[in-house]
Amino acid sequence: MLGAHNLAWATVAFAADAEMSVDSAAQFYEIRSPTGETVITRRRLTTTLGVAVYDLLDRADRPDGGKGPDLSFRARLRYDADYGGNVGETQVSNFGRLVPGLDRGPVDLMYGYVEGRRFLGGWLGFRLGRQYVTDALGYWSFDGGLVKVTTPYYFAVEVYGGLEQRGGMPLSLPRYERDGVWRGDRTGYDAGLWPLFQQSDVAPAYGVAVETVGLSWLHGRLSYRRVENTGTSNVTAFANAANAANGVGTQATYDGWRVSQERVGYAMDATLANVGGIKAGFAYDMYVARMSTVFASIDAYVSKSVTISADYDYYVPTFDADSIWNFFLPAPMNDLSVRANWNATDKWSLAASLRGRAFMAPAAATGSATSTTGLAQDNASSSGAFEPMAGGDVSVRYRWGEGQFGARGAGDFALSSDRIGLDAYAERVLETRYVLQGRVGLWQWNDAERPDNNAVSAQYVLGAGYKLMPKSLVLAEFEHDSNRISGQRFRVMLWLNLAVTK
Repeated sequence: MLGAHNLAWATVAFAADAEMSVDSAAQFYEIRSPTGETVITRRRLTTTLGVAVYDLLDRADRPDGGKGPDLSFRARLRYDADYGGNVGETQVSNFGRLVPGLDRGPVDLMYGYVEGRRFLGGWLGFRLGRQYVTDALGYWSFDGGLVKVTTPYYFAVEVYGGLEQRGGMPLSLPRYERDGVWRGDRTGYDAGLWPLFQQSDVAPAYGVAVETVGLSWLHGRLSYRRVENTGTSNVTAFANAANAANGVGTQATYDGWRVSQERVGYAMDATLANVGGIKAGFAYDMYVARMSTVFASIDAYVSKSVTISADYDYYVPTFDADSIWNFFLPAPMNDLSVRANWNATDKWSLAASLRGRAFMAPAAATGSATSTTGLAQDNASSSGAFEPMAGGDVSVRYRWGEGQFGARGAGDFALSSDRIGLDAYAERVLETRYVLQGRVGLWQWNDAERPDNNAVSAQYVLGAGYKLMPKSLVLAEFEHDSNRISGQRFRVMLWLNLAVTK
């Protein structure tokens, strides 16, 4: 694999500051079976182009000292191609190889917006274009506008609206839409071909949030978001009875505006110097009337060198309102962990954790409700089989000069399986330019339900490189993995990292 070719530079144009960056990574490798047959061939090229222009309202010599209204523009475009994929996987007429929705060279606009800050005496801010929203409801992207009113009373109100970024739309990917529905561009597809793969349509969305501002020790944000589905969606993957009897073979569908997601969430982060901090939050799915996420974390600063933490996470999957998965009983997952970190000296540090996980397999439905599509929906009981898992890890790190050494041992244990192992690594830079790296690992897996998969795996990685400049590196790595299931596997990786500024 040849990876990571990075370039970045900055220039000044007129009164505004402009910045441009280019990041590229090329990968060449094959995944083989134990018999030596090539299973997957990869020839990937990933390139991102970033552009930013600041101070569009030239405020250099103004009496406000540059603290008045500010206007800027930011954009990033990505090209992510896999030339190792078979051409037939994208040909609609190739029924044996077609992968619906696959694009061998997708181009997506990661973000691109104009942003204004501190207008109307510091009260008004806005964004227009493709942008991200990050809060207790998760990472989300949309095309549209956002207006934020910041008051002098330690709170701000944010309102936004537009179209959710969805796969199959221009310069878009599906990673930000809700799971459960397979959507994309069906141009050229016969109506009866891959009916589960549905045509993407615009998804109007809007939201509102209230958050604290101006408090260094506390930040809280309450968010509400609603996204609508439009266009046609299949009720089932099969032809309805009437059409099937006539030999037509079309699926029953419904269309019109309907809810895709409607959720509300809250997250807070509070910190007291030399004492500790706390983070907590939740996300509630209003469509299925169920809490989807609850989390809490507490950090205690026992001393300048010792921190003890505890974390709790509750998660139950929820889906797009068009998805059939909403009619199955969910399996909630609870995670609890305790962590400790000790920076013994400037060179030595030690960390350890204990963790537990419980899957609550649902027992039975307690009732039913009617979804916005007119279909009956079961409400799941959260009581059911209790399936626990526990584990822990211990790690140590030592630094000296331009080198470091570390080791980590970990184990996870459940009623049906377990995993235990150790990794150790070392890195040394000689004369500020020559880089030497190494890693070894030994891991064991046991599966009580499939004992033929029990195995011990050993691996090592050796690397050597040269620093062309402080942020530029040429590195070669050799990896050897061995276990009784996959046999002997070897991999050679060549890395090129370049960073140039002007």
